[in-house]
Amino acid sequence: MQISNKLFNQQQLSHFGKLNKDIQHVQNKMASGKDILKASDDPLGAIQLSAVQDQKELLGKFTSNIAVAQSRLEQANSVIEEITNVVTRMSELTTLAGNGAYDGYSRAAIAQEMEQLVDVLLSQANTKDSRGQSLFSGFNANVEAFSRDDNGNISYNGDRGVQSVQISENMSVNTSIDGGSAFMKVETADGNRSLFDIANSAVNAVRTGGTATSFATAQANAVLNFTLPNQLQTWTFSLEGANGKADITASLSDQNLQGFVDQVNAQTSQTGVTATLEADGTVSLLDSSNGAITLSEIEIDGYEFSKDDMTSYVELTAVDGNGTPVLNAVRLTDTGQLLRESMLNFDKALSNLSLQKAYVGAHATKADLQMDVIRSRELIVTAEVAKLEDVDLTALVTELQSLMVSRDAAHQAFAKVGQQSLFDFLR
Repeated sequence: MQISNKLFNQQQLSHFGKLNKDIQHVQNKMASGKDILKASDDPLGAIQLSAVQDQKELLGKFTSNIAVAQSRLEQANSVIEEITNVVTRMSELTTLAGNGAYDGYSRAAIAQEMEQLVDVLLSQANTKDSRGQSLFSGFNANVEAFSRDDNGNISYNGDRGVQSVQISENMSVNTSIDGGSAFMKVETADGNRSLFDIANSAVNAVRTGGTATSFATAQANAVLNFTLPNQLQTWTFSLEGANGKADITASLSDQNLQGFVDQVNAQTSQTGVTATLEADGTVSLLDSSNGAITLSEIEIDGYEFSKDDMTSYVELTAVDGNGTPVLNAVRLTDTGQLLRESMLNFDKALSNLSLQKAYVGAHATKADLQMDVIRSRELIVTAEVAKLEDVDLTALVTELQSLMVSRDAAHQAFAKVGQQSLFDFLR
């Protein structure tokens, strides 16, 4: 057997290298605070740690999604609250315009303020979130939700989609409401109307509706003076006399009032009122029992909302048996042109806004509750990660000291043996 100093040296250097590597590995664990630096440190623990870390990352995504939902829903709630305040103010102004003490100039001033509030409504409905996306345009979030054409008509540019985010493995939450549902479907007596149509209609009603009313009464005799367009219009109205009340529908124009007269006379047995077309184009009404004649609830086809120019109306003048006026003429027109109708529509709009706010609030509550759940799960997962990953510092210090002692002892032994030669062993 051959004895070689070179082989001995190589073996000792390899042993020193392994000790230094083990010491460095322990020091790395202490510096990082992690017990598993690579899978070979603890294969089973590494698999468990990877699964728990994946779960922690997923929970982090849910937390981020919930934060986005909370932000958008809070913003939507705030905007709806602001819009509610504006609509409430417009309703108050409409009521104010109905005060008989206000003249045309006063109503014009009120209408101007209301026009500015319509602009505010449009601006609020076009609110964008923190990412620059329209809050109320559904999935079509890169365009303004609402736009106004040259005629002042406001239309919806979005779709009926509702954005949502995932907030757990099997749960999502809506982060907004589409503008079509929020502002374009207010239930009124004339069907679903947009909030903007209701607002613009109220402006027109304030400008023109102050000169009209919903009913007029005369004792025994009345004269009707119509203002009508050239084309035929369908009027529906209630006529009441001494005998009773009837709902009448007639087609008429400025050149054709005979249809109106014929329909009134067709109901004479029910109302006791007869109509006569006079040479000057007016219509005379006579109650056979000298009772009160009441004309009310006029609905004109095509007048679902008030117009900025009242072109269709009738003025009822109470007269005596000789045809002499005994009271000032009272103007009647479509109920949609009246302040009363606008106030009712504002009430409907406010009710619809309350529903939208409740919808947003419900989803916000859902997001808040789920955030609490996710945070509780994150605490549990974080503790599990720490259990699998965090080092036992005391054990590592003990292991490090043991390795360093072994290394130092090996150095001393190597130094002592290295001072001897082969001849020392052959003595």
